[in-house]
Amino acid sequence: MELHYRGAAYEAPNTGVEFSEGEVIGQYRGAVLRAHRVNRIAAQQQKPPMKYRGAWVR
Repeated sequence: MELHYRGAAYEAPNTGVEFSEGEVIGQYRGAVLRAHRVNRIAAQQQKPPMKYRGAWVR
């Protein structure tokens, strides 16, 4: 998915989560709201270490 912020275009990272739409749970301002069910969650990616004011945070 291509997103834009202050005129700069960038690609959104793929979350790796697959879901399917479920039953109708309500309606808001004329739009139908549906529950979403998670089918598969990708393995968590390891985050790089962060540095705050010279100290490494784990």
